[in-house]
Amino acid sequence: ASMGVTPTTVLLIEDDPADARLIQDALAGTGNSPFRVEWVRQLADALEQLAGKYFEVVLLDLSLPDSQGLDAFDQIFQAAPDSLILVLSGLTDEDTALQAMERGAHDYFSKGHVDAHWLPRALRYVIDRKTARSALKTSEARFRAMSDASPLGIFVSDAAGSCIYTNAAYHTISGLTLEQTLGTNW
Repeated sequence: ASMGVTPTTVLLIEDDPADARLIQDALAGTGNSPFRVEWVRQLADALEQLAGKYFEVVLLDLSLPDSQGLDAFDQIFQAAPDSLILVLSGLTDEDTALQAMERGAHDYFSKGHVDAHWLPRALRYVIDRKTARSALKTSEARFRAMSDASPLGIFVSDAAGSCIYTNAAYHTISGLTLEQTLGTNW
């Protein structure tokens, strides 16, 4: 039923052909797959791909022939700051995977647990979550722009009454900056 759905582009960076095939098969699933996977075997090839086009998802194995661990992650993160980067970890480098998450990876998967039922769903979930987050950012930005254009002073507080937002007119009327109003009580 997913006619006309543009597939999610995935860059798979994995030097082990058996692992790569597992992941490709898991994401290929049915005939009209929602994922289009490009597979490269080393970091240099991945950087070349990323320079040429945008991938929504990057699956990165942390032990590549030409780069290891966080160094590999940092280079991919610089090359693809807007992609969802998911780290594939073997059993030995879980610590590194957790550090990669602190540096901006969205999640990590243990390679022993890749299966055709679970992986596409996990990816879909992560992508939907990112989409929802950026939609929220956009609507917040739109609200700010609208309220800053309003001549009325607007003061937004949380449930406890602490200020979480004031608009430009409020600053003009009160003589306070946004920083001075935040956290104050109405």
